[in-house]
Amino acid sequence: MTTATEMHSTPEVIARRAWRRTAWVILAGGIVGLMVGVVVVILLGDARRGPGWPLVVIGCTVAAGGLAGAFSLVATTLRLTPQMQAPLEGLSRFGRKTLAQAIAKQAPIEPADSDLAQRAFDLARLRAAYQPIALGQFLLLCLGVVGPQLPNLVGDDPFSAVFSRILCGTLLVAAVVFTPLFLHQSRSCRRYVQAATEAAARQR
Repeated sequence: MTTATEMHSTPEVIARRAWRRTAWVILAGGIVGLMVGVVVVILLGDARRGPGWPLVVIGCTVAAGGLAGAFSLVATTLRLTPQMQAPLEGLSRFGRKTLAQAIAKQAPIEPADSDLAQRAFDLARLRAAYQPIALGQFLLLCLGVVGPQLPNLVGDDPFSAVFSRILCGTLLVAAVVFTPLFLHQSRSCRRYVQAATEAAARQR
C-alpha cells in the first residue's frame, strides 16, 4: 500500500516541483542580471560604451538567469541520481542489458509481477522524470556560459571575438545534438511506463 509520504515523493511530483521552483529562480536571476547589466553599462560611460552595449545587458540577464536555473536543478538531479541506481542493484550485466533493451523497445517484461519487470518499471519511471531535468540543466548551463560571451561577438578584440564565436558555436552544436537524444530517451521511458501499466492491468 502506498503511503502519503511516498505519494508526495514520486519522481513525477519531484520533477514538477523542481520545474516550478526553477521558473521562479530563473525569473529572479534574470532580473538581478538585468540590473547588473544596466549598472555595468552606466559605469562604462559614453566613451567606452560602444554600439554593443545592449548585448552587455542581454548577456548579463541570460547568464544570471541561466546559471541560477541550472544550479536550482542540481538539487533535484542529485536527489534522483541515487534513486535510479536502486533498480539496478544486484543485477548481473545481462539483467541490466535486459532492462535497457526493454525500455528502449518499449516492450514490457513478462510476467508483469516479476522482480525484473518491477525493476524495469521503476527505472523507466525515474528516467522519464530525470531526463528532461538533466536536459534543462544542461541547456540552462549553456545559456549561463554563452551570456558573458555575447558582447565579445561584436567587440573590437579579434582574439576575444574568435574565442567567443568558437565557444558559442560549440555549445550550440552540443545543444542541437543532445536535445533530441534526451527527448527521445524520455519519450521511450514514458511509453514503457504506459505500456507496462496497461500490461499489468490486463493480467489482473
